[in-house]
Amino acid sequence: MEILHVLGFLAGVTIYFVTLYYIGLNRWLVAEHTKIYGEFKAIKDELAALKKSA
Repeated sequence: MEILHVLGFLAGVTIYFVTLYYIGLNRWLVAEHTKIYGEFKAIKDELAALKKSA
């Protein structure tokens, strides 16, 4: 019976840290997407300005 408690505890700890990892990974992906989208928008705006001036 005691081994089941230990295994249950280890499973809970594993699930906790895996969840934290995926939450962190998701936040990082959202931050990268936002940064890339901002750079893309800046390039697009610059191209539009160049087309107007030409």
